[in-house]
Amino acid sequence: MTDAVVAAPAQPSPRARLPWRRIGIIAAQLALLGIILAIWQICTGIAWFRTNTFLDPFFISRPSLVIQKLYDWTVGAQRGFLWPHLVSTVGATLLGLVVAVITGFFAGLGLSQNRALAAVFNPFIVALNSLPRIAMVPLITMIFGLGLVSKVVTAWFIVFFLIFFNAFKGGVNIEQHLINFCRTLGGSNRQIMFTVRIPNSLAWTFAALPNAVSFSLIGVVISEFVGSTTGMGYLIVTSLGTMNATDMFATITVLGVIGLVLVSVIGVVERRLLHWSPEFRRT
Repeated sequence: MTDAVVAAPAQPSPRARLPWRRIGIIAAQLALLGIILAIWQICTGIAWFRTNTFLDPFFISRPSLVIQKLYDWTVGAQRGFLWPHLVSTVGATLLGLVVAVITGFFAGLGLSQNRALAAVFNPFIVALNSLPRIAMVPLITMIFGLGLVSKVVTAWFIVFFLIFFNAFKGGVNIEQHLINFCRTLGGSNRQIMFTVRIPNSLAWTFAALPNAVSFSLIGVVISEFVGSTTGMGYLIVTSLGTMNATDMFATITVLGVIGLVLVSVIGVVERRLLHWSPEFRRT
């Protein structure tokens, strides 16, 4: 009798299991969000809890009221109210982020290739980076006015050094034996720059981008606190002046969604550009 060969059941590949894992994570996140909102809604609706200032809906509103306000601002009674403020804040955030990333990356990469020049600039860079960002907002507003330019400059000033230091570290933290190996294969300085130094600095720069997006958004919103007539920061100041917690929480919710979307987009771009990285090759 011949031995029967029994084929082992095929195991799903890691890539095949990945969509189900993502679905499970998203479901868990939505469930957690639902639990938080339910607790918020229930606690602010119970009379005993409402005697506590922290849970008084006058100060923290209620999820149902916030959702209703967002509906009114977008497609309801105040249709179109949100969009000009949203465009103003997002546009300034992206512009400030792009300018800061470009200037910070090339400044960090350039100084990483000249240690003597980096030593000369080091005390000035440290001094500027030590300045309190928020304290500079009134000065920036005085110089550049109340418009788009002051928002972009504020975002740039907050984000620039974050990108600069990461790009600089990426430029100097390269194993010398890798450079020697490239030279042994006949690589020129230009080829080493584009195939080794820039990709390494780019990887370090992308590691800072999620925080850079948040800081750029923070810078723009803070700039809108000072005399602006549009933007999400202006809505927060207005809601504070009228003691309208619902408007404030609706604005904060929109800001959170903006940050989440921008960071997600950065993650997609990072995966595309750094597909060679072990972090992404594992998936």
